[in-house]
Amino acid sequence: MILTRRLFRTPAAAALILALAACAGPKGVRITNGGQSATTAKTPVPISNFTADQIKTAISGRTFQYTRPDGNGFVTYNADGSFSFQDDAKGGGVGRWTANGTQFCETWGKGAQECGVFKNTGDAYFASNSRLVEMKT
Repeated sequence: MILTRRLFRTPAAAALILALAACAGPKGVRITNGGQSATTAKTPVPISNFTADQIKTAISGRTFQYTRPDGNGFVTYNADGSFSFQDDAKGGGVGRWTANGTQFCETWGKGAQECGVFKNTGDAYFASNSRLVEMKT
């Protein structure tokens, strides 16, 4: 009797495992509904260069995770034109930022300065050589 129960449990367990594996679905396949994506459609945002006022509104009082060719970390831009950063490899520091026209400039350390166009791609800001993603708290 015990031997019979074990035999029935083994195929039942195997069938359950196979059924659960089948529920996982294939990887990389998008499920559609009437030709439309099952996920909420996102409206694309055109890439646009910001004006000085738009730059100030976008970054003042906010903290961002940044990614640059030479490092990454976190930066907080203050409304008074100052900023503080914490780089994952280089440590922390402070600096000043300005916005003029579509140009965004940062000065830090011993006078190092970087300027460039400030733009929005819909999911991130690009400030000169930095990609900025706002940290939500």
